Amino acid sequence: MLEAIMGFVADYGVVVVCLSILVESSGLPVPGESMLVAAGVLASQGRLDFWQVFLAATLGGIAGDNVGYLLGRRYGRRFVYKYGIKAGLPKARIAELERRFLERGPPIVLFARFIFILRQLCGFLAGTAHMPWWRFSFYNVLGAALWSGAYAGGAYLLGAAVERYLAASHWVFAGVAAIFVVALSTTIWKFLREARGAPKEEDDLPPPPPIVP
Repeated sequence: MLEAIMGFVADYGVVVVCLSILVESSGLPVPGESMLVAAGVLASQGRLDFWQVFLAATLGGIAGDNVGYLLGRRYGRRFVYKYGIKAGLPKARIAELERRFLERGPPIVLFARFIFILRQLCGFLAGTAHMPWWRFSFYNVLGAALWSGAYAGGAYLLGAAVERYLAASHWVFAGVAAIFVVALSTTIWKFLREARGAPKEEDDLPPPPPIVP
């Protein structure tokens, strides 16, 4: 798999880095981080331009998180309340979690990219909590640039050592990603099936928490 990732990035360049990170940041477990690290290694070998890699990763992360944010803003609360209640969380508890996310949202958005799963879901969660878009965007841009610089820069400086890391970690990622895809696909399928022809439930939801100044 390592050779496939390196070869894929070498063949298609920064475009595939941007697109893979965009899709990953939208909520799907695509190996965007591995693509970025591979691109950093290739840049250290002179096969890609480092600044193009950095810019592509940053733009992909920003765009993908905004897709997740819009999905969360439109569908997130209904989704979270529906399955949160089924999981045993009362509405009051879910509303409290929303409020806490708004209060602590900026550092979460800023550093979410460094944590697997949270990297994929941060935009969706921010939209679900109705975090103001301007605030989300500010910390999203900073976080995307920080993450892209850290991973691309680290891979650029460490080169061969990073190749060994990718070789050792790709099977772990593949297993976690497979479990995540199955669970997420099953949940979304059930949600869409039950939503067809069902009356809208927005009126049953509590109002979004007030915006934190």
